Amino acid sequence: MKKRVLGALFALASSLAISQAFAADGGTLYFGLSGEPSTLDTTINAGTPARTIRLAIHRGLVNYGADGKLSNELAASYDVSPDALTYTFKLRDAKFHDGSPVTAADVKASLERIKAPDSKATYRNEIGIIDTIETPDAKTVKLTLAKPFVPLIHYLALPESAIVPAAWLKQHANDPNATPIGAGPFKFANWERGRELTVEKFDGYYKQGKPHLDDVHYVFYGDENTRVNALKSGDVDIIDYVPWKDAAAIEANPDLKLASTSGPFMMLQFNTKFEPFSKPEVRQAIAYAIDRSAIINTAFNGRGTPLFGIAIPEGYLGYSKDKANYFSHNIQKAKDLLAKAGYPDGFQARLLSTSQYGFHNNTAVAVQAELAKIGIKVTLDLPDWSGRIAKNNAGDYDFLVAGTAGDIADADWLSNFFYGGKQLVRLNNSAYFDDPTINALLDKGRVTLDPAEREKIYGQFVDRALELSPFVYLMWRDQSFGLRKTVKGFTNIPGFLTFQSGITVEDTEVK
Repeated sequence: MKKRVLGALFALASSLAISQAFAADGGTLYFGLSGEPSTLDTTINAGTPARTIRLAIHRGLVNYGADGKLSNELAASYDVSPDALTYTFKLRDAKFHDGSPVTAADVKASLERIKAPDSKATYRNEIGIIDTIETPDAKTVKLTLAKPFVPLIHYLALPESAIVPAAWLKQHANDPNATPIGAGPFKFANWERGRELTVEKFDGYYKQGKPHLDDVHYVFYGDENTRVNALKSGDVDIIDYVPWKDAAAIEANPDLKLASTSGPFMMLQFNTKFEPFSKPEVRQAIAYAIDRSAIINTAFNGRGTPLFGIAIPEGYLGYSKDKANYFSHNIQKAKDLLAKAGYPDGFQARLLSTSQYGFHNNTAVAVQAELAKIGIKVTLDLPDWSGRIAKNNAGDYDFLVAGTAGDIADADWLSNFFYGGKQLVRLNNSAYFDDPTINALLDKGRVTLDPAEREKIYGQFVDRALELSPFVYLMWRDQSFGLRKTVKGFTNIPGFLTFQSGITVEDTEVK
């Protein structure tokens, strides 16, 4: 594709003129994505490819920047009252892609859509802590909370809290095929289903001199080998989800570079309505039974770090060096726990994964082999990625392989995984798990303002979570983008925020 574009340019101008044009506007970027979004609905976390595209089109009041820190976006500034109950945002002069100004009414409509009782928004519960939304003037928004909620600003920084025009919502909120309108650096241009989605530079973007690119073509490559070959051949400039088997070859290629970070993790989620997995002893048995090196070597070509506790990064609230290695590889202990739970001869279970991503598939194969050693006979369910997500969200599994990370840089990221409450089946939780003690600790952690006291609360949470083990964590994994060396400015945001790296396309150039 790109070669045809360059060929046309050479036919029209001299090489000098071409280089000057590229220096002036940054040109065209081809971005190879590992999947096609199921939706561009701003309120739904539909996976990394969807987030990558939406972070080109949309902005929130705040977002996470390339350095992983909170960055004021549509909000020029904000203040939080001493009791943490009132957030007041002052909006900057920004425009939507239809030319209309971003106003307090747009913020109000966007947030009210997320927190509506019938909303299917991924973070409805978190944004729902907002009790009232006032708009004293066109550039001021005042949020009053039902109770203190320390991590609110982090949830407002997620792509799923993007601000869209109130007028657009009135017409298109329930139309999944409506052309999206945002206030980001690029505007939607075209979606060729099954092939690519194109966005074009928005000249009215509020950051002077950005974006550098004229347009970005997000090309869909469900097959990882095809995606890697597209990068090597120059058909695309960036790819996401570099397969671990190809990482070393990309690093060694003089025309390419690998942008890696550690932060995502692999784990097993359980449907706790499936009787064996309703028992903590069984889940703990699985934690002891699996040799993490088998996962790392089978699915990740040796690139990863074993995880024997809870996936809390060092430096985050709740991290404990001692508790980081709570479990170990111990077959006999696993068998003893199974016997204690009433399954001395094991049982049969269905493990949901996917055929679309090799590392998911191979993790499932390794888990199947490891659990056979303690008598658990595992059958694999390997639909494509969209089918896997649908089954996950419906609770249609006995247990499943998940590769993910915390969504925010605050300890409340744990709530999305461990909290029970009203929504007991969702993407990141173990279906139907609902522990009052864990819920109470997470509730307390959210409203406690003193950092030292929060540290104690999350320490207590970790003790209870390890006791019940609603997840079995397997490993920390590298998450890598592959880039041609002509690409400048794109950043793989560190740690948990790697899945939001698409925001840095506003800084990206192709030299």
